[in-house]
Amino acid sequence: MLTTPSRRGARPQRMRVAAPLALLALGAGLLSPALVAAPSARAATLLSTSQAETMTKDGGCTSLQDTYAEYYCNADSTSAEHTFGQAGRYRIEVTGASSAADTAGISVSVGGRKVAALGFTGTAWSSKEAVFDIASPGASRVRFTLETDNGSNDTRIDQYRLSYEGPSPAPPPAPSPSTTGAYADGEYRNLFTEWDPTLTDAEVDAKVDAYWDAFFGNTDDNRRLYYASGSNGNGPLAYIKDTGNDDVRSEGISYGMMIAVQLDKKPEFDALWNWAKTYMQHKSGARAGYFCWQASYAGSCIDNNPATDGEEYFATALFFAGHRWGNGTGIYDYTAEANAVLDVMLHKEDMNGGVVDSVTNMFDRTHKMPVFVPYSTAARFSDPSYHLPAFYELWARWADGYQGRQAEDRQFWKDAAQVSRAYFTKATHPGTGLNPDYAEFGGAPNNTGNHGDFRFDAWRTSVNWAVDHAWWAADSAATARTDRLQSFFVSQGPHAYVNQYSLSGSPLSSDRSPGLIASNGAASLAATDARAWGFVEELWNLEPPTGKYRYYDGLLGFMGLLHASGNFRIHGPGATTPTPTPTDPPTATVPAAPSGLTATAGAGRIALAWTDNSSDETAFRIERRTAGGAWTALATPGAGTTGYTDAGLAAGTSYTYRVRAGNAAGDSAWTNEATAQTPVGTSRDPYAVIEAESHDSATGVTTRSADGGTVVDLTGSGSVLVLDGVRFGTAGAAGVRFRASTVTPGVNVHVRIGGATASPACTVYPDSDGSWHLKSNSCYPRPSGTTTVYITATGPVSLDHLSFTS
Repeated sequence: MLTTPSRRGARPQRMRVAAPLALLALGAGLLSPALVAAPSARAATLLSTSQAETMTKDGGCTSLQDTYAEYYCNADSTSAEHTFGQAGRYRIEVTGASSAADTAGISVSVGGRKVAALGFTGTAWSSKEAVFDIASPGASRVRFTLETDNGSNDTRIDQYRLSYEGPSPAPPPAPSPSTTGAYADGEYRNLFTEWDPTLTDAEVDAKVDAYWDAFFGNTDDNRRLYYASGSNGNGPLAYIKDTGNDDVRSEGISYGMMIAVQLDKKPEFDALWNWAKTYMQHKSGARAGYFCWQASYAGSCIDNNPATDGEEYFATALFFAGHRWGNGTGIYDYTAEANAVLDVMLHKEDMNGGVVDSVTNMFDRTHKMPVFVPYSTAARFSDPSYHLPAFYELWARWADGYQGRQAEDRQFWKDAAQVSRAYFTKATHPGTGLNPDYAEFGGAPNNTGNHGDFRFDAWRTSVNWAVDHAWWAADSAATARTDRLQSFFVSQGPHAYVNQYSLSGSPLSSDRSPGLIASNGAASLAATDARAWGFVEELWNLEPPTGKYRYYDGLLGFMGLLHASGNFRIHGPGATTPTPTPTDPPTATVPAAPSGLTATAGAGRIALAWTDNSSDETAFRIERRTAGGAWTALATPGAGTTGYTDAGLAAGTSYTYRVRAGNAAGDSAWTNEATAQTPVGTSRDPYAVIEAESHDSATGVTTRSADGGTVVDLTGSGSVLVLDGVRFGTAGAAGVRFRASTVTPGVNVHVRIGGATASPACTVYPDSDGSWHLKSNSCYPRPSGTTTVYITATGPVSLDHLSFTS
């Protein structure tokens, strides 16, 4: 964390910590879990000053130096007992430092309850504060625990001071979300000043400025995300650096553009847009107009496919820029560029004359929702965090429409906003409020690449529905979803919840992430329970992260700060022409049931086929069971679908299926049940050599004699080798090794699990000298279990064989 100027006088920055979030009665000396209101500007009585090196050491690798304590290992701690003479509010001021330039953290607990997570940037001593409440007088232990060690630094604590501030203030009232929305009334809530009325606008602005300075306003490679990159005929160029992956992403550039337009930073906005237009937007081919989602710093696309969220933020940021600054010429005719992005997103198939090279629209025209990736099977499901109804409502008012189709396109965007609001409820767990990274169009989790759980994409979903509620107040379920989600995180410990969960609430990680903390704070825009103030407080206490993994956490933190401070606003045109009011979609009737379901088994897969007997379904639901067990949801393919392949199945196992159709009016009856058994003995050992020509199926490949045997030639994007029934085991594969040859520089060979467009689990980079050679790399996440492997390449390459390492 970065040291920032004191809020009041020369005091160190105060961390307002609302440790627990429910009113309970506790014994003497323990912390009260009452919701801690923000402190008032009152004098404090200093009680004691203690040296960290005099505390009791708990752990094997904490060092008590002559003048400070140094913490090396996670879970190590030091503690000391203090007597708190009366109930009330106390303050702890901790002086610390890092052993290196980046931020070192320490957690503070009192009476067994965590009250703060403090950070110290750089090797110079600085002070941080936290406030906490004591329910009743008595003795309690103050403990400092290291929980954030990643090997890059050690934490040093010099001393701490305890002060009494006075009686504990009454909790603030529960938040009251907008009932009309900012688009109608122009009011943008500042959650920070609602939580702490003593905060001034200047103090909130200083917090925003600190983030801008950290990420955009300096040249420190341990802090910045914005990198100037020369210039071209359109002016300066710049990109946002994904510091954890050493690349540039459409997500990051579009977020950077949105931040810039919200803060009136036109030069930075223009430089980012120029870089995206120059290096990321496809100029020809089936993807013309789309932006590759991943590029190198030199400006070459690493993955040619686009990511839907990047395009969505590009379009909206460009509209805001045109309305805020006026339109220029060329690529700086912002409004024209925004409309061009919308046209490609919605009409790519019209432009191409259908699906060409597996490239599809970015929005499914039948389901009226964004697809995960507009390519092949990845266009058959969605990502809940890509649903941005707050933006779609604006497009429904501002879109010019493709080739004279203004009314039609605006109606589509209006309908898409309504569909997304309903989808949020379908995709979230009814108990925990958690949503998966990926989900079928019907809302069921899609576990491609293990993304059927609450992971990193999913953090953003609650922000999307909260901002939609703040702007439009058109989703009656938004507040209940937010309250349910925040209640779950409180149940996990408001200062302890981790960053990944199963949808039912089982932890899948031991890590905490500032990006999720920021998102939960911003989601409070749609909260109605007083527990929300604890999440707002946690967001306020965050500081711009430093170090290698600052990109995603930092951007979500910056965006969360803008949302919660009322600085994320609609920038509309100064004068508008009347917009036709989109109509509600017609009332649907329950679709006719599909029939004639068949199941045909192959190696590690079963192909389903059925007859579609309706013309008004929006999706099908496929369920599966084994050995007479319970039915479980398998997939929700889109309207008009008459087949589905269930891959990655265990050998010699019998599976039973059923299918039904559905739309907004309800679900049809089920089809007949169909059963098939996968063949025995067809699974593959990944740790033995697998000849490339032994693939189970393939697209866009040829075979020939070379390298002393048979090899397979992949032409690049669109070429896929499929290996069924690969038995990785429980521990999974740590790495992969290919024997390959190519003469094309920069070719990547990807191993994907679950689908040909799933995120790569392993990537190797063959040499381009034309020789046959072995290339290996690690896999993350580890492929495990028995599954289907898809091998793809970014350019022409020849493969002889491969094997995995355990």
